[in-house]
Amino acid sequence: MKCLLIYFTGTYNTRYLSKKLQARLQNAGWSVDLYEIDPLNNERLDLKAYDIVGLGYPIHGYCAPWAFLKFVRAQKFPKGMRTFIYKNSGETEKANDASSKYVVRKLRRDGAVMENEYHFLMPYNIHFRFDDKLVKEMLVMDGKLLDILVYELCNSIPAKRPYGLWARLVSSVVSRPQYIGGDVNSFLYRADKDKCIGCDLCIKNCPTKNISRDESGSLRFSHHCLMCMRCSFYCPADAIHIGFLEQWGWKVNGGYDFRKIEAIELDAPVITPNTKGFFHCYIESYARIDKRHKELFGE
Repeated sequence: MKCLLIYFTGTYNTRYLSKKLQARLQNAGWSVDLYEIDPLNNERLDLKAYDIVGLGYPIHGYCAPWAFLKFVRAQKFPKGMRTFIYKNSGETEKANDASSKYVVRKLRRDGAVMENEYHFLMPYNIHFRFDDKLVKEMLVMDGKLLDILVYELCNSIPAKRPYGLWARLVSSVVSRPQYIGGDVNSFLYRADKDKCIGCDLCIKNCPTKNISRDESGSLRFSHHCLMCMRCSFYCPADAIHIGFLEQWGWKVNGGYDFRKIEAIELDAPVITPNTKGFFHCYIESYARIDKRHKELFGE
């Protein structure tokens, strides 16, 4: 099988997953290419060269990122082409299920076949920071889900979850403002001159080239922001203020060291049947992954 993984990544969680998935599929004997979406380049790809296409993205406010949707809509998927979706977020609320509905609609319009959809857990780059042990456990569960994904793709076993009415409503109405939220919120972005060390990492890494320096040398934020959080998340001096999101305390600074986290030994489960609050939704997700993994692999 010749496979293409097309993905958009903000703070590189989806890149991490895509490379893991590429390695798993290659171990299964597939030929796998990666294509990371550049929001400033909506080129049309030659998809006829592939047997199957995977579409990956981080869920932003219960929706697929606008940059991802725009790129997918610019493509022409061959009629009958096999496709699958792999998305990720920091929570597994059912409102996230329908984040793919506009992608699915595009695939159906072109006559492509969307066979499988998978929701991976990855740590937040906004709201609050996840503990490393929790992230380790998430990566373990993601590994099991990758096992499931590869098995089902290799054996042509469809795996789709229906989108409930509430999920469709949230992704269609409640969260649509996120498509313009970056442009609006960017009016409030600023850099702390006392903290900024002048490394220009934010300028180099911004996917939309939204950041520059003015004649005085101060950082300037334009108004085509994706709210991917790459600038503030990876700022080595924590100098970037992210507007109204920061007023709510929704800011995380500093990347997760996945190599270091992967090496952590867990002496006890982090998520248990007694887990309450925000992480309560993980109980059902973990149970569903464990159940399917045991069905397929007996482990």
